[in-house]
Amino acid sequence: MFRFQGIPIVIKRILLFVAVVIFSALQNTDGLLPSVFGARFFILIPLIISIGMFEGELAGLFYGMIAGCFWDVCSAGPDGFHGFYLALAGCLSGILVHFVMRNWILSQYCLCATATAIHSIIYWLATIYIPIGDSGYSKLLGFYLPSAIITTAFSFIIYYMVRFICTNLKENQAQMT
Repeated sequence: MFRFQGIPIVIKRILLFVAVVIFSALQNTDGLLPSVFGARFFILIPLIISIGMFEGELAGLFYGMIAGCFWDVCSAGPDGFHGFYLALAGCLSGILVHFVMRNWILSQYCLCATATAIHSIIYWLATIYIPIGDSGYSKLLGFYLPSAIITTAFSFIIYYMVRFICTNLKENQAQMT
């Protein structure tokens, strides 16, 4: 079932897991990442999208589930929302890159913009609008949508970080002749 694939593959998987843990700590701890006019970075979304794009749908699903569970532990929203959403986003980004898109920075921008906007709107609906009512529009326009824009604007940094990890530790390096 599990066979040893070589040291570079194991190191790559460990580095991606460490990146998920570090980014979860950065995102979920107040004050570690700067906030721009009250908007925060959702850095786990572009990380999972990039992992799904480079490693495929199963890795995107797995790392998305782990990152979402870390986010759910620190979030006051519905339990399991981020775990399900990030697993779905990572899996879909892997599937789209495999069958429809190419693995370019513009593809990552489109996927990241779509994923963060959908996440922000659904999370706003589930946590503010439905429980509170009409008074939640200022939170959507003042926090969630600017957070989605900021996250998308700086997602290229995460894309290149994941690209560096995944391209320098390729599978063909594991098969030594």
